Amino acid sequence: MRKGGDVPLPVSSAREAGLLKRALAIAGMGYWQSAGPDSQTLWISPELASLYGLATAEGVIAVDAIRGRYLGTAADDLHRGLLLCWSEGLPYRVEGQYRHPDGRVIDLSVHGEAERDAAGRVVAVSGIVRDVSEEKAVLRSFAASEQRLADFISTASDWCWQTDADHRLLPNALPAEKNTAIQTIAAGHVARWDLPYLPEDRDAMARHRADMEAHRPFRAFTYSLIGPGGDKATIRTSGKPVFDENGAFQGYRGTASDVTKRKATEELLARRTTALAEAQRLGRMGSWHYRLGDAQVTWSEELYALTGYDAATLDMSHANILSHFAADDAARLQDMQKQVLKSGGATSADLRFRCADGRVGDFAVNCKADVVAGRIVGVIGLVQDISERKLAHRQLEELAFTDPLTGLANRTQFKRTLTTMVGRALLEDCFGALLLIDLDRFKEVNDSLGHAAGDELLCRVAGLLRQQLGAEAFIARLAGDEFAVLIERPTRHDDMRELADGLIALISGPLDLANGEAFIGATIGIAKLPEDGATTELAMRHADLALSMAKETGRGRCMVFETEYAEAVEQRMILARNLRYAIEQNELHAHYQPQVELATGRVIGFEALLRWTHRERGAISPAEFIPVAESSGIIVDLGLWILREACRQGRAWLDQGLPPRAIAVNVSPAQFWNLDFETAVSAVLAETGLPPHLLCLELTESLFVDQSEHQISRTLGALSALGVRLALDDFGSGYSSLGYLTRLPFDRLKVDRSFVDGVSTQPDKRKLLGGIIALSRGLGMSVVAEGAERPAEVDVLRELGCDVVQGYVYSRPVTPDMAPLVAESIERSPLGEWSRRPARLERALPTVAALTV
Repeated sequence: MRKGGDVPLPVSSAREAGLLKRALAIAGMGYWQSAGPDSQTLWISPELASLYGLATAEGVIAVDAIRGRYLGTAADDLHRGLLLCWSEGLPYRVEGQYRHPDGRVIDLSVHGEAERDAAGRVVAVSGIVRDVSEEKAVLRSFAASEQRLADFISTASDWCWQTDADHRLLPNALPAEKNTAIQTIAAGHVARWDLPYLPEDRDAMARHRADMEAHRPFRAFTYSLIGPGGDKATIRTSGKPVFDENGAFQGYRGTASDVTKRKATEELLARRTTALAEAQRLGRMGSWHYRLGDAQVTWSEELYALTGYDAATLDMSHANILSHFAADDAARLQDMQKQVLKSGGATSADLRFRCADGRVGDFAVNCKADVVAGRIVGVIGLVQDISERKLAHRQLEELAFTDPLTGLANRTQFKRTLTTMVGRALLEDCFGALLLIDLDRFKEVNDSLGHAAGDELLCRVAGLLRQQLGAEAFIARLAGDEFAVLIERPTRHDDMRELADGLIALISGPLDLANGEAFIGATIGIAKLPEDGATTELAMRHADLALSMAKETGRGRCMVFETEYAEAVEQRMILARNLRYAIEQNELHAHYQPQVELATGRVIGFEALLRWTHRERGAISPAEFIPVAESSGIIVDLGLWILREACRQGRAWLDQGLPPRAIAVNVSPAQFWNLDFETAVSAVLAETGLPPHLLCLELTESLFVDQSEHQISRTLGALSALGVRLALDDFGSGYSSLGYLTRLPFDRLKVDRSFVDGVSTQPDKRKLLGGIIALSRGLGMSVVAEGAERPAEVDVLRELGCDVVQGYVYSRPVTPDMAPLVAESIERSPLGEWSRRPARLERALPTVAALTV
């Protein structure tokens, strides 16, 4: 039984009303009552009137005064709920926002229920209104947070994951993910190491499993999967183990991200980086960077490898790096850097840099401004080792400007150096000289000892010139056996003759070669610079003129250019032009000098001699125009002209019924050089119809100096096969080689006039001439003596057994129409008498004032 103190005290109605009022205030609510479905008023409690912020008349307030402050559809929802509650007794609840008279918008929850009588009829509807603003605020905040999280998840490449205690992944919805490989992760229910990962990840996955089974956290574990649709995905994940309050393992939680594209990009970047590194290695390139204000330059690994320096020990200060460049190149590099810093552009240059092993290599250095956000912050560049290319270039340049046989400069380099020397001589008031050196009898060495000996000889001469002249002179081999020397003259008055004479003496001695001894000489032409050559072409021309004049005066000497040489050349050029015109205008003609057989007194032939009657100057001596023709190359055309004319005339005499007489024609060596000579002769014989045995070709001994024996033998053999007779002209006046006489098919030996002149009074000449005639007899050759002018000389020739005589003692060269008359007159005279009465012919025939060739 309760004690009296335990019995609750009765609560008075006033106290009860106070408690209710406090409860309603704490709950933030009030209550209301509706009088009927169509009532326009509503009774509300003071608490509700306070909540609404509205004044009432003893608790009664118009319904519209309240509904009008609800926002949105809340007023209509309240009206429908009240009607349904009156008509059907259904309770209702409506939540809506209410605009308070003070301007606030508060969230209210309105609840209404029907009251029924004993018969069950609805007799009243009442309810409560509660302020749910705080609850709604919390809910809205939570919803916003949930939405933010959903947004983050839907837009982030990462996602969260969780496993159970058996390491099986829990399902994780990733609706936006279409990659089937990633969907295998989202499906869950398997451990990560049971997913379809790539075989190459096997070892990494085993280590990952060991970490998870040991409950170790992990970070940035990367693996790749293959989905059922063939999709591939690369996943990077991090996670940590989760334990409950008792320390029991619950599983793992972590994040993961799809790094497929990133990995592909990284692999591509790695491949490109590797390719770039390989390209730099193969291209021998490296990069560098210098940022303004920094104390050091930054090099790439490739640049260290190129130069051989150790990155750990090399002082990378700007000043030290510059000190490794050649002095001029360091300044050039600084100028390049200043230029790009000023212009913001790029530039490049080839510079020389000292490497770690001491070699100075050639490098192509590129500089470019380093621009960040429109502002120049430094200089970046690329360096390429071009040492091999530069070496090859220098070697090619050396080949292009060096004679490969002697190692001297070639013609191209010589002209460049000559141009430089001429320019210096003109601008700096200094003096130089050009010496053109031509080797004499070099052809003999080639023919007798072979071309290898000729090459050895050229190298020996080059060595002698180097030894004699030293480094002060520039020496070049221009072509063949022609050398050139450029040297400074001590004074204006020094013409370098003494130096040239010394070189001639040095070269002219016998030189020992591997296959024998060579005897050569040298001829030198000198042009003074700048006096004799204000241009390269003029200097070469004047030195060549001096050389030509030295050769004409006998070789083995030097001559300094004189103005008269140029004048003489000008006259020769004029004469050469006139001679070409003469060929075109038929100003040339042939004269014929008889050749008399001493044994019978018969005229057995004529020598055809070329004559030129100039339209203004009249008759021009062959001694004047033949050298010009030879030096200008016109001699080839002249030779063909006289050959064709002589053969035509010989055929004409045969057609006139005259006795057959041979026609002798001189042949220039140039015809051998520039023609298929045997073909030309064959064509002329076919054209004119002259029997080949009536043509005698006279060849001078100079032919043997300028042609190889093989070519001479081939050509003469072909001519002999045609039936043409061959004579060696001017025997004894030049390069007389008995070897040629024994090996070549000559029919006749023609003794030079120098052996005939004075033979009747000079016993020594008589002995020499007798030996020549005996030699020709021994070789089976007939002998023709030319230049006989006195009967006494004819008598001696007859006594010595000479076969044929030609000379003024019988007749000067005469015109074609006079030649048969002269021959008839000689043959009518008693044997030997014609040569004793030359005046008879002079009276009978017109005087022909012409010289023989």
